[in-house]
Amino acid sequence: MTESSLIGAWRKYLSSSAAGLHLVDSLHPLQFYIGRTDLGLPRVVIRSTAMPRMLTLSEVVLVERFQDESGKWNFSFTLQDSKFAEVFLRLADDMHARSAEAMNERVAIDRVSVVIDEWRRLLKARPSGVLSMEELRGLIGELWLILYYFSKDRSIDAAIEGWLGPLGLPQDFWYADDGYSEAKSIGPSTTRIKIASERQLDASDLDLIVLLVGNTDEQSSGAVNLPTLTVRVQAAIADSAGTDGHFQERLTRLGVDLRHALYQETWFVVSQVTHYDVRADFPAIRASSLTPGIDRVSYQIDLAAIDEFIHLSTEVV
Repeated sequence: MTESSLIGAWRKYLSSSAAGLHLVDSLHPLQFYIGRTDLGLPRVVIRSTAMPRMLTLSEVVLVERFQDESGKWNFSFTLQDSKFAEVFLRLADDMHARSAEAMNERVAIDRVSVVIDEWRRLLKARPSGVLSMEELRGLIGELWLILYYFSKDRSIDAAIEGWLGPLGLPQDFWYADDGYSEAKSIGPSTTRIKIASERQLDASDLDLIVLLVGNTDEQSSGAVNLPTLTVRVQAAIADSAGTDGHFQERLTRLGVDLRHALYQETWFVVSQVTHYDVRADFPAIRASSLTPGIDRVSYQIDLAAIDEFIHLSTEVV
């Protein structure tokens, strides 16, 4: 699946200097308008004769509901903080896609409400607690990529801003010049990777990055733990005269409390990084090819079956 026409068109509107709204799809049971405000912030307005249920979404999204002179209801969402633009675009795309096959306007507006409620729960900060070993390994891999891969060609601030997985997007990273990247961290004996949803590998220009992240002891060469990597990220931000607000926000979203003994006592070493080119013939379950109504699909991919898609593999010294 290439990037949705809605997101592609919206990015063009946001890059222009003209404010306003544009009708997305004349065949949709609802009237979807996307565009930007006078301040350049993304905005989506859904018009319908059916009255939408008023819902809250996030403190950074202004939600309004009103009737216009024609008697139609306008359900308006305006992003208040541009750093969340990529997440906001994906939210609107999800609202549009999942209501497109509704049999009538009332059903369509109800589906929009369901999407909003799901995203609200997803974007709510996770209560502080302990990550599972699989989650911790994954976070180690993502921080390692930010420090030693994605910040090579851009500032550390830009590298962190492109880390979108903790903010609810299906893929872990997105950068305008590189596209989407999905990171999977595995132990030395693992032969399969877990794919969390039908949307995770359904993006254009997707680079699947598999990191070999083994458990080790503190004295081993290259050993890192979560506090160590966090301090290194913060030091890189300080060296660039940046602020760590975006970074701290993502840790909060993940529910990470660095004081927990598990994070201090569990050490890892990244020994190999392999990149896979997720082309159209890459074996994956994609939302774009599923029958409408089927979602929340999770599955596993055998690494031996995707060797032909490797375009770079590096041993970490």
